[in-house]
Amino acid sequence: MAATVKSEPLDSNGDSLSDQMATKMKITEPNDSMVQVVKSEPLKSNINPETKHSHVFFFSCSTLNVTNEEILCTKPGTLLRALKTGSFKDKKTLKGKDIVIKSYKGYIVKHFPCWLIKEDDHLTIEMATYATDETAGDTDEETDNYVTFSIETTGGKNSISKPILRNKHLRSYGPLCIYAKQEDEVKKALRNDGRFSNIVFEQKCQLSERLTGSKVSMGQIVKNLNNRSFAICLTQLKEETDSTIKTLVNSEGDRTQMTPSTLTTETSDVGESSSRTKQKRKSNPMPGHGEILTILRNQFDDLVKQMESRREDSQKKTLPEELDLMKQEFGKIRQKFSEVHRVKKLIKLGASVCQVIVEGVQGVQGTGFVLFDNYILTNGHLFGENVRKNMQLLVDVSVKFNYENPNGSDVNVIKAKTLLIDFQHGLQGKHYMDYAILEMEPPKNKQQKKVPPGLLREYGPVPACGGACLIGHPGGLVKQMDPTSIIGSEIREEAANKYKRENGHAIFTINDAVEENKKRYEDVMQENKDDFVTYNTSFFHGSSGSPVFDDLGRVFGMHTGGFDYKDKRTQSTQSVLEYALPLFTILQNFVIRLKEDNNQAVLTRVQEEAQKNLFLFEALFKTCGHEPMDMS
Repeated sequence: MAATVKSEPLDSNGDSLSDQMATKMKITEPNDSMVQVVKSEPLKSNINPETKHSHVFFFSCSTLNVTNEEILCTKPGTLLRALKTGSFKDKKTLKGKDIVIKSYKGYIVKHFPCWLIKEDDHLTIEMATYATDETAGDTDEETDNYVTFSIETTGGKNSISKPILRNKHLRSYGPLCIYAKQEDEVKKALRNDGRFSNIVFEQKCQLSERLTGSKVSMGQIVKNLNNRSFAICLTQLKEETDSTIKTLVNSEGDRTQMTPSTLTTETSDVGESSSRTKQKRKSNPMPGHGEILTILRNQFDDLVKQMESRREDSQKKTLPEELDLMKQEFGKIRQKFSEVHRVKKLIKLGASVCQVIVEGVQGVQGTGFVLFDNYILTNGHLFGENVRKNMQLLVDVSVKFNYENPNGSDVNVIKAKTLLIDFQHGLQGKHYMDYAILEMEPPKNKQQKKVPPGLLREYGPVPACGGACLIGHPGGLVKQMDPTSIIGSEIREEAANKYKRENGHAIFTINDAVEENKKRYEDVMQENKDDFVTYNTSFFHGSSGSPVFDDLGRVFGMHTGGFDYKDKRTQSTQSVLEYALPLFTILQNFVIRLKEDNNQAVLTRVQEEAQKNLFLFEALFKTCGHEPMDMS
């Protein structure tokens, strides 16, 4: 009997469906009686993998006379690999030198994943004499499984003088931007970065967040650290020893680790056994926990002294040595701020700086800068008692832009509205505030000059150390720039005392000036006090409200005051120390005020401007790093 076989329909090309399926199936014939059909592996994509990865970024390098060079990256990999497709193609360029790369997030390593560079991030590359001995990273496969966070180049609490970097010359290049996979631990991320010294890994270190002070251990994964800023802190030795003692005393079933002879040995100096310990002695019964605790307590003070002497304190600098180092570094800071590309950028940003004129009040003058749109940020003490509780000004105020020529040509004077957007002067909760936000009158005609762009989008975190630059109108004079160096909170008191010693001829006048502002002086001098940023500057009266920039051109503070006095010998105004308020603290309070006043229009504009600075937006409009701040 012949089998009946149904014919299959043909497609338009005359091929049967079976023929079409055969091209998609692998057919094997293990024997004559059975035909097995096995599905093949999915077909590979014909897309060229190099064309899937494509992005553009720009960089400048004054050493190579490169300005705004465009790099088209078509293959995932390190930033250095992408750079070598352009002006860095000749490897001899790097011979005997190394490159230092800075982005808006901070200084990044050469093995930074290229796809983490955004198109609007203009890189600036400098040459360094000393190599950074960086570790190569695994960046050959593009993925969104990475986070970035920044770490200051100088240590925080208990580690301000510790050499946390392999290359001490990188200390002035901060903060450092670190990248890592989300599941990596902090310690692994720092090791892979390659710029940190062994002291970070050998001693008990942790990260301390600059904004909140919260601590992050080295064993924590980095998933929640994205866009956050930290300093490396060293846990105090006493805290570690106390913890060790508690572990020894409270642990059960582990008594054999400490022999009685070890605990009862007589010592002339802790850790150094006397001659009697060389004699063979009989073992005594194991003492109880109470006896162990008593013995340890009796030896604790000497133990700490001995351990302290064995620490790496030979490298530790005293406070006067730290000040001398700052003095040496200041020459480098001045040189850095004299570089043409930095000067050009600061001049461009300085266009937003204006003189604040309080009309009808003698001796009151100040500086301000455009925050965004028509809103000016300046100091609240300029207006003092001339502000009602509803923030209504009792005096007329105007702002003057482009006052850079002594003859006053090309200036642009704009009246300010008499109702302030925000005004906070004095202690607000735990923080001292001194700021006011003015709104300028809208232009009366098309011929009126445009207001310069705001500096809110140029925000940056407060550097732990390094250079800073003020732009303002000291003494009511034309716009000026003054580079300086930040004085860390740990050495503020010593810096002030050193100034007094060096100006002993005016010590009584200095002490009187400090006594007049005793409460403020005590607040500013507090160690680890983040309410203020301290430095020395020649900007005195008239410069209150000046923006303070870091060496990347980011504004991180507003110059607010100092402890000035009249030097009778020179008949000039001098100052012991000056300080700025961190811009972030001001912005935090400003956002709270806008929410309290239900000022949705301005609040929305602040949020829109902050979105142009990812770090600021994350910090200002995120709650606990999760959901956006409620705008209702």
